[in-house]
Amino acid sequence: MTRITGQVLTRHANYWHGQLTLQYYLKTQHGPVLVELANSEILCFCRQVDSEKLLSHLAQGRIVNLDIATFNHDSVSGIYLKNSSALKQIQRIANDMGIPLYETDIRPEQRYLIERFIAFDIECEGVLDTSNPSLPKLVCQRARQHKVLSESDSQQAARVNLKVISFDFECSMQGELYSVGLYGQDYQKVLMVGQAPAESPAPYIEWVKDEVDLLHHLIAWFADFDPDVIIGWAVVVFDIALLYKRCQHHNIPLTIGRGGTLLTWKVEDKFRPETLNLPGRVVLDGIDWLKAAFYQFDSFSLEFVSQQLLNEGKAIDHVENRGAEISYLFTHDKSALAHYNLTDCRLVWDIFEQTQLLDFAIERAKLTGLEFGRVGASIAAFYHLYLPHLHRSGYVAPKMPTSQGLESPGGYVMDSIPGYYKNVLVLDFKSLYPSIIRTFLIDPKGLVEGLKNGESVDSQQVSETCVAGFLGANFSRDNPILPKLIASLAEQREQAKRDRNAPLSQAIKIIMNSLYGVLGSRGCVFHDAKLASSITMRGHQIMKLTKTWIEDCGYRVIYGDTDSTFVWLGDTPTQAPHDIGQSLASMITTKWHQWCEQHFKLTSYLELEFESHYQQFIMPTLRGSEQGSKKRYVGLKLHKQSKPEIVFKGMEQVRSDWSGLSKRIQYQLYQRFFNQQDIVDYLQSQILLLKQGAFDDELIFKKRLKRNVEDYTAKSAPHVKAASLMAQYQQDNKWLTRGTLIEYLMTTNGVQPVCDKAWCMDYDYYIEKQIQPVAEPLLSLLGQSFADFSNGQMLLL
Repeated sequence: MTRITGQVLTRHANYWHGQLTLQYYLKTQHGPVLVELANSEILCFCRQVDSEKLLSHLAQGRIVNLDIATFNHDSVSGIYLKNSSALKQIQRIANDMGIPLYETDIRPEQRYLIERFIAFDIECEGVLDTSNPSLPKLVCQRARQHKVLSESDSQQAARVNLKVISFDFECSMQGELYSVGLYGQDYQKVLMVGQAPAESPAPYIEWVKDEVDLLHHLIAWFADFDPDVIIGWAVVVFDIALLYKRCQHHNIPLTIGRGGTLLTWKVEDKFRPETLNLPGRVVLDGIDWLKAAFYQFDSFSLEFVSQQLLNEGKAIDHVENRGAEISYLFTHDKSALAHYNLTDCRLVWDIFEQTQLLDFAIERAKLTGLEFGRVGASIAAFYHLYLPHLHRSGYVAPKMPTSQGLESPGGYVMDSIPGYYKNVLVLDFKSLYPSIIRTFLIDPKGLVEGLKNGESVDSQQVSETCVAGFLGANFSRDNPILPKLIASLAEQREQAKRDRNAPLSQAIKIIMNSLYGVLGSRGCVFHDAKLASSITMRGHQIMKLTKTWIEDCGYRVIYGDTDSTFVWLGDTPTQAPHDIGQSLASMITTKWHQWCEQHFKLTSYLELEFESHYQQFIMPTLRGSEQGSKKRYVGLKLHKQSKPEIVFKGMEQVRSDWSGLSKRIQYQLYQRFFNQQDIVDYLQSQILLLKQGAFDDELIFKKRLKRNVEDYTAKSAPHVKAASLMAQYQQDNKWLTRGTLIEYLMTTNGVQPVCDKAWCMDYDYYIEKQIQPVAEPLLSLLGQSFADFSNGQMLLL
């Protein structure tokens, strides 16, 4: 028997001669290894009372009575099947007979790891076959979670061990391949179609005869370089999809998986990361992973993101017309095209380094047990974390969510008190919803057991066995699963902060904050309005009582939103605002400890933190109303190095569908207001310059199509109309497809796309719809209205 340890790169279920074999491609210290478990089985569950009815229809499987139960407390049997055909057959039969089956959607290659608490690091024992030295195979007898000395050691080992390459194609407008760039640690190469020029070509260029030759060279490169991780920009939906299509066009098998396996797609003609099947290699798309790590940009184009993060852009003059320029370079200057191709690869590499995206992806895989490289999938991550504990507690997951017509409210948003303030503190509850789950023992299993006890408890009554929730929920105090998972995650996050492991800390934060969303989603089988409401309604109670306690101290709460409380100290507080903030946060945290002990005999994990001090703060009214707005405010605070910073929340400044003109004027208006500078004269001068055409380059709107134009019911939406016009002008239907970024203007001829045509701007539209809305909140504070003043003969409205 041989024992190996490594990281799980990809996982697969394959069927040979009707038998299921699980495959796991690992990266070990000595290179890649294929781990196989032959004669495996698919597992799902049924009630024991139904097992006899199903047994007679079970040609390829067995049924075993188990010591576990459903959430309705029915005894359960396990159904063990040889292949996916047998699973589909028993599902069809059970459906026809009205018999519920449980956990049929857990794939066998996932379940094997889930039940053993294996996420990323694994330890296997078996018989090792080294007949293929480039990819040894371990016929596995047993596997378990590999426990490393520390999380930081594990992260470092995985990161150093992985062989990563940045990958990018250049092609013609018709999709014919020109070149492929490959960039890694101390490595760079471009495969370029054509002949080397007479002058000294760059040493990293490898010249190939034609597109077919390029494809064969690239397949050979994969076998030789053997990368573990491929990174890129839209790398699956564009580069790998294009590679697949060009190989199909030339009838070339795309054997770039480990061990010469084929690249395939789980769903035909759906070229998405979740449908890609590339054995032994992980593909990380920079766009998807920046979004997964909660980075936000006005545009996720490589040019825009690299300029924002690296202060560097593409190696080309006209990025907006790069298709034509790439074709020109291919014809006239292939060395320049190779440099452009390789620069794109390097930019992606540098973005991954700058943002630590690879480390973040590793940590997420280690925490959730999801496939390394899989983005999103919060519900699947919850199942991976929760199911093994649930099974050991004696339950299977429910077949479907429970709601019984009840729905839970959202987070608490307090009515604001609009106005201009000095000295406003923001106090935030640290991870409020996870802390509520942990403190009040909110748990799917706990709810089932709490309701089974049948004890009548209300929210003010202390029970030895249960904790009261909302909408009739009771949660058992006996060994809850979810609160313990959150406690473990919270401890790991604190350790990550101490270790300055930012990727791990961010990964844990995102997972913890997703737990409420999962329980509140009808797509999750554990969804129950009692669960979600016991979180959000407890949050409402916490925010309201916190407001009362703060105001008992003589301060005024002017706004509250989900987990944040805004406290006005008055224009001349008696202490330093920072000291007051720290004192209030500590006092409220202590009061919640006392409250939870008194009312529930529970340990409170609610912690209020002093987040910021706004020296000046504006809470605007709703447009056309005296009522205070919600989720919209502007404040001035001192940033790091005591530099003043204006923070906009929910205002036009932070919304992508407002023009650059409105954003610039709004920022300068608030900057002037906070610095006691005149804003009326400034507004008049800006409107005059606007009408003179001085700001025409700031009038562009940008909005992305969320669906194909033909699928919009309201074709009059400006960006939809502009897309249709652009397709008409350019004679190109690409402008009509989902995801296209549409740039448009408001002209005297109505909405028009930004193109090579000259338009006459509708300046009155921009004054009324772009300047007036951002100016009125400040003018109202000065006792003025936008309609009240004029500049010479120019009536503003």
